[in-house]
Amino acid sequence: MEFQFDMSGGSMAIIKRYQVAATKATPGVPVLVPAAGGSGVVVATTTSTANSVGVTIDTSNANRRGQVVGTTTYVTAQQTDSADTERAVGVIINPFAVYSLLMNGGATEGTAMILHTAASGGSDGLSFVSDVNTDSPEMADGTYYCLTGANAGMARKLTSNSTTTQTFVVAWPRDVAANDTFILAPYSDLFGIKVQLTTLLTQADASIAVGTGAALKPIEMKWDGRTNSYLEAVLADSVFTAAMA
Repeated sequence: MEFQFDMSGGSMAIIKRYQVAATKATPGVPVLVPAAGGSGVVVATTTSTANSVGVTIDTSNANRRGQVVGTTTYVTAQQTDSADTERAVGVIINPFAVYSLLMNGGATEGTAMILHTAASGGSDGLSFVSDVNTDSPEMADGTYYCLTGANAGMARKLTSNSTTTQTFVVAWPRDVAANDTFILAPYSDLFGIKVQLTTLLTQADASIAVGTGAALKPIEMKWDGRTNSYLEAVLADSVFTAAMA
């Protein structure tokens, strides 16, 4: 996850350092508030960013004053050489920060998005038959982007589906033809508040059902190809926005 901009109008990321919990933090992952009795910020999971503090910018190998303490290992025992036991991580805390996430075709970072090929088209631009079943996982309300064919470079929201039949309210400008290719993401602009993260928590798993995952709000999709299309999203359950409500 990479900081893009702040929706409040600022362009700079506000960074604070916080003590980490037992699981060490790595750059570009969301961290959450400590649980009761906890010692520091907690690394999110692929499906949960509830009570998020923000997104990390480094590893937890320094203290809160930014002094490098060597290892990222969580330290609890007092040190005989008076070394600082604190392990803190830099966190972007802007509650309205927008982050960019590479969209993937699976849970592993860098996996090419699934290729969808039209088996047959339609005469009105409102439907086509794909070679992929899009109701398992359920992808209705997701967005198709056309890679090749007469509609290359265009995107349309999938409004309904029945196994391999894809239906749209806003027509493609030209007929979809057999062998036209597409990629499909389980998001559409401003719709829904769920994005499933990849295993390392730095990117988006775009192969899962619409409405599945962690609390992120899709803002916009930056389409290109199967390995370089991005989702821009904001953490939808920030502890700081909750505090201001």
